[in-house]
Amino acid sequence: MAGTVDGKITYYYYFNREAIHMRTMLSLIVRTLNSKYSGATLICFMALSFWFGQHMRDMNLFAASGGVATVFGLFSLIRFTTIEKYLNQNQIVRSSTGITGKPIGPEEAERIQRENIERARIRINAELQSELVGIALTVVGTLVWAYGTYVPIFR
Repeated sequence: MAGTVDGKITYYYYFNREAIHMRTMLSLIVRTLNSKYSGATLICFMALSFWFGQHMRDMNLFAASGGVATVFGLFSLIRFTTIEKYLNQNQIVRSSTGITGKPIGPEEAERIQRENIERARIRINAELQSELVGIALTVVGTLVWAYGTYVPIFR
């Protein structure tokens, strides 16, 4: 996959292909986390693994479901920081040019300022909610992962 340019080996194609795969995977993670069913799916998965563990008299599957919850929690924690920065890096670079645009009137400036404040408020609320859910899932998932095998069999 490597080519040569002026005697130097380039790995552009390889890294570009890997970047496409990473972008696809991260987009899937963000879509999954943004889904209104992701939390319910995780709870159902953990409940089913608990039931199955009780039924089979082996709580190892339930303990392993804590690992899945921990991963969901960690992805939820980094959703607005690492993942979205990676996915939007080109837009972030383009918007940091320092160009402000043509002059506008005071009414238009005030309207734009209100819109920007409201967008920032919505984004901060979403970030805080995602981080709090991420912390909770990480803690609960880690505890289930660590101690899930010690849950007694109720039969």
